[in-house]
Amino acid sequence: MGDWNPDSYLKFEKERTQPVKDLAARIEIEEPSRILDIGCGPGNSTKELKIKWPKAYIIGLDNSPNMIEKAKANLPDIEWVPADASTDLTHLGKFDIVFSNAAIQWIPNHESLLRKLFFMLNAKGVLAIQIPNVSEMAINKALKTTVSNKKWEKYLESAKQQIFYYSPQFYYDILCKLTPVVYLWRTNYYHVMSSHRNIIDWYKSTGMRPYLDELPNDNLRAEFANDVLKIVEKEYEVQKDGNILFPFTRIFFTAYNLK
Repeated sequence: MGDWNPDSYLKFEKERTQPVKDLAARIEIEEPSRILDIGCGPGNSTKELKIKWPKAYIIGLDNSPNMIEKAKANLPDIEWVPADASTDLTHLGKFDIVFSNAAIQWIPNHESLLRKLFFMLNAKGVLAIQIPNVSEMAINKALKTTVSNKKWEKYLESAKQQIFYYSPQFYYDILCKLTPVVYLWRTNYYHVMSSHRNIIDWYKSTGMRPYLDELPNDNLRAEFANDVLKIVEKEYEVQKDGNILFPFTRIFFTAYNLK
Protein backbone atom coordinates (compact mmCIF):
# COMPACT_ATOMS: atom_id res chain seq x y z
CA MET A 1 0.00 0.00 0.00
CA GLY A 2 1.29 3.47 -0.87
CA ASP A 3 2.20 6.18 1.59
CA TRP A 4 -0.42 8.39 3.24
CA ASN A 5 -1.40 11.86 2.06
CA PRO A 6 -1.45 14.04 5.20
CA ASP A 7 -3.21 16.94 3.48
CA SER A 8 -6.10 14.71 2.38
CA TYR A 9 -6.28 13.25 5.88
CA LEU A 10 -6.35 16.69 7.49
CA LYS A 11 -9.15 17.96 5.23
CA PHE A 12 -11.46 16.77 8.01
CA GLU A 13 -9.08 17.50 10.88
CA LYS A 14 -11.73 18.76 13.31
CA GLU A 15 -13.90 15.68 12.86
CA ARG A 16 -10.95 13.28 13.06
CA THR A 17 -9.58 14.95 16.18
CA GLN A 18 -12.77 14.94 18.26
CA PRO A 19 -12.37 11.23 19.19
CA VAL A 20 -8.82 12.04 20.39
CA LYS A 21 -10.23 14.60 22.80
CA ASP A 22 -12.95 12.21 23.94
CA LEU A 23 -10.50 9.38 24.60
CA ALA A 24 -8.00 11.62 26.39
CA ALA A 25 -10.79 12.96 28.61
CA ARG A 26 -11.47 9.46 29.93
CA ILE A 27 -7.86 8.80 30.99
CA GLU A 28 -7.61 8.89 34.78
CA ILE A 29 -4.00 10.01 35.11
CA GLU A 30 -3.38 13.59 36.19
CA GLU A 31 0.35 14.10 35.55
CA PRO A 32 1.85 11.47 33.24
CA SER A 33 5.59 11.76 32.69
CA ARG A 34 5.89 9.83 29.41
CA ILE A 35 3.32 9.28 26.65
CA LEU A 36 3.59 7.23 23.46
CA ASP A 37 1.22 8.07 20.58
CA ILE A 38 0.96 5.02 18.30
CA GLY A 39 0.00 5.85 14.71
CA CYS A 40 0.34 9.57 15.33
CA GLY A 41 -0.27 10.46 11.69
CA PRO A 42 0.29 14.17 10.94
CA GLY A 43 0.40 14.95 14.67
CA ASN A 44 -3.19 16.08 15.30
CA SER A 45 -3.61 13.49 18.06
CA THR A 46 -0.18 14.19 19.54
CA LYS A 47 -0.95 17.90 19.66
CA GLU A 48 -4.05 17.25 21.76
CA LEU A 49 -2.05 15.08 24.17
CA LYS A 50 0.50 17.88 24.56
CA ILE A 51 -2.25 20.41 25.22
CA LYS A 52 -3.78 18.20 27.93
CA TRP A 53 -0.46 17.19 29.51
CA PRO A 54 2.05 19.97 28.68
CA LYS A 55 4.69 18.71 31.13
CA ALA A 56 4.80 15.19 29.70
CA TYR A 57 7.54 13.88 27.41
CA ILE A 58 5.66 12.65 24.33
CA ILE A 59 6.78 10.45 21.45
CA GLY A 60 4.74 10.29 18.24
CA LEU A 61 5.26 7.10 16.23
CA ASP A 62 4.09 6.32 12.70
CA ASN A 63 5.28 4.17 9.80
CA SER A 64 4.38 6.78 7.17
CA PRO A 65 7.29 9.05 6.16
CA ASN A 66 4.83 11.60 4.78
CA MET A 67 2.88 11.74 8.03
CA ILE A 68 6.02 12.03 10.15
CA GLU A 69 7.34 14.88 8.01
CA LYS A 70 4.04 16.74 8.31
CA ALA A 71 4.02 16.20 12.08
CA LYS A 72 7.59 17.48 12.39
CA ALA A 73 6.73 20.61 10.45
CA ASN A 74 3.68 21.31 12.62
CA LEU A 75 5.19 20.39 16.01
CA PRO A 76 8.99 20.53 15.91
CA ASP A 77 9.34 20.25 19.71
CA ILE A 78 7.86 16.70 19.87
CA GLU A 79 10.00 13.59 19.33
CA TRP A 80 8.82 11.84 16.17
CA VAL A 81 9.78 8.22 15.53
CA PRO A 82 9.33 6.64 12.08
CA ALA A 83 8.56 3.00 12.92
CA ASP A 84 6.09 0.18 12.43
CA ALA A 85 4.13 -0.40 15.63
CA SER A 86 4.02 -4.14 14.94
CA THR A 87 7.81 -4.38 15.40
CA ASP A 88 9.86 -4.47 18.63
CA LEU A 89 9.46 -1.14 20.44
CA THR A 90 11.12 -2.03 23.74
CA HIS A 91 14.01 0.36 23.03
CA LEU A 92 11.58 3.24 23.52
CA GLY A 93 11.19 2.35 27.19
CA LYS A 94 8.11 2.44 29.43
CA PHE A 95 5.24 4.92 29.43
CA ASP A 96 2.47 6.18 31.69
CA ILE A 97 0.13 6.36 28.70
CA VAL A 98 0.25 4.33 25.49
CA PHE A 99 -2.29 6.04 23.26
CA SER A 100 -3.58 5.20 19.79
CA ASN A 101 -6.30 6.93 17.79
CA ALA A 102 -7.67 5.24 14.65
CA ALA A 103 -4.47 3.37 13.87
CA ILE A 104 -4.37 -0.25 15.00
CA GLN A 105 -6.97 -1.30 12.42
CA TRP A 106 -4.08 -1.14 9.94
CA ILE A 107 -2.05 -3.66 11.96
CA PRO A 108 -2.81 -7.42 12.04
CA ASN A 109 -2.64 -9.73 15.07
CA HIS A 110 -4.38 -7.48 17.57
CA GLU A 111 -4.02 -9.90 20.46
CA SER A 112 -0.22 -9.92 20.31
CA LEU A 113 -0.15 -6.19 19.51
CA LEU A 114 -2.26 -5.20 22.52
CA ARG A 115 -0.26 -7.44 24.85
CA LYS A 116 2.96 -5.84 23.62
CA LEU A 117 1.62 -2.30 24.05
CA PHE A 118 0.21 -3.08 27.49
CA PHE A 119 3.57 -4.37 28.70
CA MET A 120 5.12 -1.04 27.69
CA LEU A 121 3.20 0.60 30.55
CA ASN A 122 4.66 1.77 33.82
CA ALA A 123 2.88 0.74 36.99
CA LYS A 124 -0.53 2.49 37.16
CA GLY A 125 -0.20 3.33 33.47
CA VAL A 126 -3.01 3.09 30.92
CA LEU A 127 -3.43 1.75 27.41
CA ALA A 128 -5.96 3.96 25.59
CA ILE A 129 -7.22 2.99 22.13
CA GLN A 130 -9.83 4.21 19.65
CA ILE A 131 -10.75 2.12 16.60
CA PRO A 132 -13.25 2.96 13.84
CA ASN A 133 -16.05 0.40 13.72
CA VAL A 134 -17.16 0.64 10.11
CA SER A 135 -18.54 -2.87 9.62
CA GLU A 136 -22.19 -1.76 9.69
CA MET A 137 -21.69 1.68 8.16
CA ALA A 138 -23.28 2.46 4.81
CA ILE A 139 -20.01 3.77 3.35
CA ASN A 140 -18.32 0.45 4.08
CA LYS A 141 -21.20 -1.49 2.55
CA ALA A 142 -21.01 0.73 -0.56
CA LEU A 143 -17.30 0.07 -0.79
CA LYS A 144 -17.68 -3.70 -0.40
CA THR A 145 -20.47 -3.80 -2.97
CA THR A 146 -18.27 -1.97 -5.46
CA VAL A 147 -15.25 -4.18 -4.75
CA SER A 148 -17.29 -7.34 -5.35
CA ASN A 149 -18.41 -6.14 -8.78
CA LYS A 150 -16.74 -8.20 -11.53
CA LYS A 151 -15.61 -4.93 -13.07
CA TRP A 152 -13.19 -4.42 -10.15
CA GLU A 153 -12.67 -7.88 -8.74
CA LYS A 154 -9.61 -8.68 -10.84
CA TYR A 155 -7.76 -5.62 -9.53
CA LEU A 156 -8.71 -5.77 -5.89
CA GLU A 157 -8.43 -9.34 -4.63
CA SER A 158 -5.22 -8.67 -2.69
CA ALA A 159 -6.63 -5.57 -0.98
CA LYS A 160 -9.37 -7.32 0.96
CA GLN A 161 -7.45 -8.18 4.13
CA GLN A 162 -5.54 -4.99 4.85
CA ILE A 163 -7.87 -3.51 7.48
CA PHE A 164 -8.66 -5.34 10.72
CA TYR A 165 -11.81 -4.56 12.73
CA TYR A 166 -13.15 -6.55 15.68
CA SER A 167 -15.95 -6.31 18.22
CA PRO A 168 -15.77 -4.81 21.73
CA GLN A 169 -16.18 -8.36 23.07
CA PHE A 170 -13.07 -9.44 21.17
CA TYR A 171 -11.00 -6.67 22.72
CA TYR A 172 -12.38 -7.27 26.19
CA ASP A 173 -11.41 -10.95 26.06
CA ILE A 174 -7.83 -9.91 25.27
CA LEU A 175 -7.59 -7.15 27.86
CA CYS A 176 -9.25 -8.97 30.77
CA LYS A 177 -6.33 -11.42 30.74
CA LEU A 178 -3.98 -8.50 31.36
CA THR A 179 -5.87 -6.43 33.92
CA PRO A 180 -9.19 -6.37 35.81
CA VAL A 181 -9.62 -2.65 35.11
CA VAL A 182 -10.95 -2.32 31.56
CA TYR A 183 -13.42 0.26 30.25
CA LEU A 184 -15.07 0.01 26.83
CA TRP A 185 -17.54 2.25 25.08
CA ARG A 186 -18.86 3.07 21.65
CA THR A 187 -19.71 6.50 20.25
CA ASN A 188 -21.76 7.35 17.18
CA TYR A 189 -20.61 10.64 15.68
CA TYR A 190 -22.73 12.50 13.15
CA HIS A 191 -20.44 14.49 10.89
CA VAL A 192 -22.11 17.20 8.82
CA MET A 193 -20.97 16.98 5.20
CA SER A 194 -21.75 19.56 2.53
CA SER A 195 -22.04 16.89 -0.19
CA HIS A 196 -21.92 13.17 -0.89
CA ARG A 197 -18.60 13.80 -2.59
CA ASN A 198 -17.19 14.91 0.77
CA ILE A 199 -18.01 11.49 2.20
CA ILE A 200 -16.01 9.94 -0.63
CA ASP A 201 -13.14 12.37 -0.02
CA TRP A 202 -13.12 11.39 3.67
CA TYR A 203 -13.01 7.69 2.92
CA LYS A 204 -10.54 7.94 0.04
CA SER A 205 -7.88 9.04 2.52
CA THR A 206 -8.52 6.10 4.89
CA GLY A 207 -10.72 3.04 4.33
CA MET A 208 -10.71 3.23 0.55
CA ARG A 209 -6.91 3.60 0.29
CA PRO A 210 -6.03 -0.12 0.05
CA TYR A 211 -8.35 -0.47 -2.93
CA LEU A 212 -7.34 2.71 -4.73
CA ASP A 213 -3.67 1.81 -4.34
CA GLU A 214 -4.25 -1.49 -6.17
CA LEU A 215 -5.61 0.27 -9.25
CA PRO A 216 -2.99 0.96 -11.93
CA ASN A 217 -3.83 4.56 -12.89
CA ASP A 218 -5.66 7.71 -11.82
CA ASN A 219 -8.46 7.25 -14.35
CA LEU A 220 -9.41 3.90 -12.85
CA ARG A 221 -9.14 5.30 -9.32
CA ALA A 222 -11.53 8.12 -10.21
CA GLU A 223 -13.93 5.66 -11.87
CA PHE A 224 -13.85 3.37 -8.83
CA ALA A 225 -14.54 6.27 -6.46
CA ASN A 226 -17.44 7.39 -8.65
CA ASP A 227 -18.93 3.89 -8.55
CA VAL A 228 -18.83 4.02 -4.74
CA LEU A 229 -20.33 7.52 -4.86
CA LYS A 230 -23.36 6.30 -6.84
CA ILE A 231 -24.23 3.93 -4.00
CA VAL A 232 -23.44 6.50 -1.30
CA GLU A 233 -25.88 8.96 -2.91
CA LYS A 234 -28.65 6.40 -2.38
CA GLU A 235 -27.63 5.50 1.18
CA TYR A 236 -27.27 8.98 2.72
CA GLU A 237 -30.25 11.31 2.48
CA VAL A 238 -29.92 15.03 1.98
CA GLN A 239 -31.09 17.09 4.98
CA LYS A 240 -33.42 20.07 4.71
CA ASP A 241 -30.50 22.51 4.60
CA GLY A 242 -28.75 20.58 1.81
CA ASN A 243 -26.13 18.96 4.03
CA ILE A 244 -25.65 15.23 4.56
CA LEU A 245 -25.22 13.56 7.94
CA PHE A 246 -22.37 11.06 7.93
CA PRO A 247 -22.75 8.73 10.95
CA PHE A 248 -19.43 7.28 12.07
CA THR A 249 -19.10 4.64 14.79
CA ARG A 250 -15.98 4.31 16.94
CA ILE A 251 -14.97 1.86 19.67
CA PHE A 252 -12.92 3.06 22.62
CA PHE A 253 -11.20 1.22 25.44
CA THR A 254 -8.83 1.93 28.29
CA ALA A 255 -6.92 -0.72 30.28
CA TYR A 256 -4.97 0.10 33.44
CA ASN A 257 -1.81 -1.64 34.60
CA LEU A 258 -2.24 -2.23 38.33
CA LYS A 259 1.20 -3.74 38.88
